[in-house]
Amino acid sequence: MKKTSYIQFKIPKSEQKVQADGIAKRNLKKALVGILSAIIPKANPDFENKIDLVEKWVVELDNETGIPEREIGMDKSGRIIVKMPFKKNYGYWTDNNLLLDDFKSHFETSEISRDTFENYWSLFEKTEDFETELTDFKTQSTGADGGHTYLLAKVDYKGQNRDIIIYFTNKSDEQKIQELNKVKIRGKIVDDGIEQSLSLLETELLNG
Repeated sequence: MKKTSYIQFKIPKSEQKVQADGIAKRNLKKALVGILSAIIPKANPDFENKIDLVEKWVVELDNETGIPEREIGMDKSGRIIVKMPFKKNYGYWTDNNLLLDDFKSHFETSEISRDTFENYWSLFEKTEDFETELTDFKTQSTGADGGHTYLLAKVDYKGQNRDIIIYFTNKSDEQKIQELNKVKIRGKIVDDGIEQSLSLLETELLNG
């Protein structure tokens, strides 16, 4: 069996305090994140608007070459919102030249098991098409990469009133919803359990 390693780490944010590794390395991290962010719109069309919301990355790497092979991104609540390579999305970390030793040098990494990674990976597949109309929702935004907008709302899902977070595929849809009182949307719903909010991924705005 091919030997692989699995690491997890939090992405550095510009507002974080100076870390123990010093200003030089912190500036290197920021530059690295900025360079990678610049390629996301072309490399990952389905996930470009979710990258800003990733708080923790989990990455699979080949032990012999140190090359990243698969990656998973989670938001601040631990929900899996990014999985790559996947369909036409090449990847965030898998589409650059960083190797295992680079990750360990530039980030505070910790190891996880193969079973844990595979469980995370399969969770993203547990999606289904979902379409609804909303009249009661809140808009939230992120400031990075020019800003992105997503929605918070409640929906009736399988007979239960559930919180839902809605991420749009196209930035043009994000701009339109800020002027609407009612939205009709369709996307891929993810249910990680009753204790967590639902997530609607790859969402399209269906308003005429």
